[in-house]
Amino acid sequence: MAAHLHSLLPGVAVNTDTEPGPDRGAFLIGTERYRLENGSVEHVLLARLTAGQQGRPVFLACGQRSVTNQAATRYLAKHHTKLARKHGSGGNFCLLLKVVNSQAYGPDVVELVKDVTRAATTAQPKLTTSKDL
Repeated sequence: MAAHLHSLLPGVAVNTDTEPGPDRGAFLIGTERYRLENGSVEHVLLARLTAGQQGRPVFLACGQRSVTNQAATRYLAKHHTKLARKHGSGGNFCLLLKVVNSQAYGPDVVELVKDVTRAATTAQPKLTTSKDL
């Protein structure tokens, strides 16, 4: 997963610190930080990306917890026609989704936070450690 994020979504960083803290597991997309609130508010990136001019598309679901990955794939299955209309058959996109109250509803309640394609595909200055998130 880290290789896909680094090469295809250079504007995304994930705090992978093992020490507990409020930013553990947080996404940094461009200049915006999205924290994990375990069981309450969790985020997932859903992206359709191609590498190279004739590359085949890759769908990437990268969540803060496993339930968020399942939520993203369900969102894609439910909204694939709308996404194809909006982004075209060959269009790349990166959406930030929020899974609400997964402790009660599992992967069933998902909200689109915003389209983060531009921020996620634009390289950010190098961070020295994940604590810089």
